[in-house]
Amino acid sequence: MRIALAQLNVKAGDIDRNLVEMKMMIDQAKHQGADLIVFPEMAVGGYLISDRYLQQEMIQMLLSANEIIKSWSNDIGIIWGNIHQIEEEKSNRDGRKNRFNAAYFAYDQQWVEHENHKMPGIYLKHCLPDYRFFDDSRFFKSGCDLSIELGYPKGELISPFIFKRENKSCKIGVEVCEDLWSKDYLIDPTAIYAHHGVDVIINISSSPWTLNKELSRIKRIREHQQALEDKMVKIIYVNACGMQNTGKNVLLFDGDSTVYDEAGKIQIEANDAFEQELLVFTLKDHIEAKKQENKLLKGLLTAIKEFDKQILGGQLPWIIGMSGGIDSSLNTVLLVKALGKQRVIGYNMASRYNSDKTINIAKTLAEKLGIEYHEGSIELLTEATNTTLSSYQLEPKEEGLPYENIQARLRGHLLSSFAAYKGGVVCNNGNKVELALGYATLYGDTIGALGLLGDLTKVQIFELSKSVNSIYKEDLIDPSLIGELKNGLYTFGLVPSAELRANQVDPMKWGYHDWLVQYLMEYPSHHPIAWLKAYQDGSWKKMPCAETMIAYGLDKPKAFAEDMVWFMKAWQKAIFKRIQFPPIITVSRGSFGFDYRESQLSYLENSEIKELLDNIRGK
Repeated sequence: MRIALAQLNVKAGDIDRNLVEMKMMIDQAKHQGADLIVFPEMAVGGYLISDRYLQQEMIQMLLSANEIIKSWSNDIGIIWGNIHQIEEEKSNRDGRKNRFNAAYFAYDQQWVEHENHKMPGIYLKHCLPDYRFFDDSRFFKSGCDLSIELGYPKGELISPFIFKRENKSCKIGVEVCEDLWSKDYLIDPTAIYAHHGVDVIINISSSPWTLNKELSRIKRIREHQQALEDKMVKIIYVNACGMQNTGKNVLLFDGDSTVYDEAGKIQIEANDAFEQELLVFTLKDHIEAKKQENKLLKGLLTAIKEFDKQILGGQLPWIIGMSGGIDSSLNTVLLVKALGKQRVIGYNMASRYNSDKTINIAKTLAEKLGIEYHEGSIELLTEATNTTLSSYQLEPKEEGLPYENIQARLRGHLLSSFAAYKGGVVCNNGNKVELALGYATLYGDTIGALGLLGDLTKVQIFELSKSVNSIYKEDLIDPSLIGELKNGLYTFGLVPSAELRANQVDPMKWGYHDWLVQYLMEYPSHHPIAWLKAYQDGSWKKMPCAETMIAYGLDKPKAFAEDMVWFMKAWQKAIFKRIQFPPIITVSRGSFGFDYRESQLSYLENSEIKELLDNIRGK
């Protein structure tokens, strides 16, 4: 059997466009002699369309596409993902009709039958994820719940499809995305199919990519292999590619569609470059794709391109404040490499505190990239603001936090004005550690259409900047901005600074605070109490951050406790800023937005925290 793996760039909400792409790939697959073509989960309308799943008109448009796709199945089997709805009286827990995340299977304009003859042509997702940015149970009922509701055993609807073609028959187990990640669920569709004696399992997915996601997937496949042993069969994993979003998180889909053999090893793979591909093969083939060397860079560029095209139409200019710091420098390079130099306009908005060095870095980068670039001063605006404040019986000063924030907000005002007059959008320059600790001015450096670096720590930005210079064979990011780790401390030619007052230096402990942010976010079960306990019992000394902590003097208990209180207060006080921050390109296991979800709560030192801090201070 020749199988066409259709790694589709699914555009969320754009049913017509997705159908056009699917028809094109089906025609190509037929031309290449494929017996079966497989599309990703929710290939028709996109996986991340949020509460549009509740709109009956949207559901009907999605459902009507099924008959269209079935009509294309002359001489080829087609498997695809789409919503399913049952019109009967029993309803979902939201009171609406029963909706399901489903896989469909058609051949020769007929629905393919199951071995048990229930629900021909349809498989219902059984394992519904409700973590991170996933909200499947908000919208769908699981196949497991429907089975129980109908009085069946919970795995009754997990039955192989019998695909008959040219006097040959193949038993195919079809599952949807999370069904493969069933370790934490009450049912294991993969194991059920294996015990049914299927010839192959096909998993259709819309699985967002984050750093090292590939390793997690391989680990899960091998867990199945170890559990099933000689009953393990080949698994064909077909993933979407491109970008979809939740409103607050811009999510990447890397493709990386793969065939795993009976030993859990990779046999055939499509590209992992976030790009659409049609790959035709037989289950005897061995096809190795070239893996991305710097997948983070490729992912960020893809997210910018897709967000720009899908959300903004692909024509607007991008306005960026170029301070001469590493964050804005890296963002400028990313925008130019993703969209072209004609689409990017840089502005340096200096005050009396901006050094000639950073101004020159910004100007030099603009010249290297060949973008439109403008320099100016905000001094007249700050003076005018102070004069206006005086008319309201205030006594503004040319120093202190209010004055610093005025400068930042004026830059935000100017960037918004530049964007309005240029008909463009503003790029946000904030990084993850700044977001975590509130080191940003609301309506100043928190504005923008998209946060390119909002899920990257400063340390990751250092590493990515070095990669950019290496890949493009030019010091686009000035080396003096890139921190180098020496004896546990990051050293700089030019120390990071907001340049809002004289001799200002960023207060973060680079390396340690970066690690701590990730520790608390990538594993949300980690409460600060867990970290205080780790410090108290000495287990922190075995953690990756130990050398940096010692270099900062945090091996001294009082210094550690003081820094921890500052960190926790800053984190908690900054939530209101994060709520109002632009959408973020998500690349980690825990990103601000709809991934790491926060309520606005006041900072409290409960009795356990107080006791731990007191014990640490008293050491």
